[in-house]
Amino acid sequence: MRAISRPWGTLHARIDECGGTHAAVFLNSLGTDTRMWDSVVRGLPELAIAVRLDFRGHGLSAVAPYSYSIADLADDVLACMDTVDLERAKIIGCSVGGLVAQQLSLAAPDRVEALVLSNCAPKLGTAEAWIDRVDRVNALGMPGMASEIVERWFAQPSPINEPEVDLWRTMLERIPSAGYVALCHAIAEADLSQSVHNIDVPALVIAGSSDRATPADAVQALADSLPQAQYLEFEGVGHLPAIESPEAFNTAVSHFFGSLPNE
Repeated sequence: MRAISRPWGTLHARIDECGGTHAAVFLNSLGTDTRMWDSVVRGLPELAIAVRLDFRGHGLSAVAPYSYSIADLADDVLACMDTVDLERAKIIGCSVGGLVAQQLSLAAPDRVEALVLSNCAPKLGTAEAWIDRVDRVNALGMPGMASEIVERWFAQPSPINEPEVDLWRTMLERIPSAGYVALCHAIAEADLSQSVHNIDVPALVIAGSSDRATPADAVQALADSLPQAQYLEFEGVGHLPAIESPEAFNTAVSHFFGSLPNE
């Protein structure tokens, strides 16, 4: 556990020292925390250091007292990397974590060695849909919205069992509504569609065939926009492959790491 002071409050990071050769930063999806990567970090012997962090208002990070953008979240990632003296790293992000990874690659390309972009796009959904989500969370609270959101996370039927799904639902119910809503607003305002072609680093872009939150065709369109992207689609997997299918996810990332030029 690492506490990092930021102008908006305290950022929670988790740093795992491993025995491999690759440094990686893991960025979560909306409504999750660093635990979404547990099986991935354990299953990647190639890692030398694994940096995980909770976005503002998620996990153990403070709820920011004012609004922010996806670019602000990318600045938080850079601050976290600076704290652990990590000059460059592979950035692995899912959903909004992948959106932040794209922004980071555009803003600080010298800090990014390669990308793994899971179940994301340069623009996630429509602003109208996100504002509707905000209105419903404000009306019902996270406990009232959790089941509906979790249904969009996982395939039907899901590769994971129902008791495990219940645990992720409980995690979501406990996120402060203000933290969830603020990130929804940031997503609603973000659109990198006109810029992603400038991200010129090796990228593995992963989709789930059963993803209802960010459909596979949107993810493939992202891969087609990137100069050095490989596209991979997991059959029968939803929005969170790192949770639903960690073995396949790890195999794909291991092969990708192995394909990268020696540093």
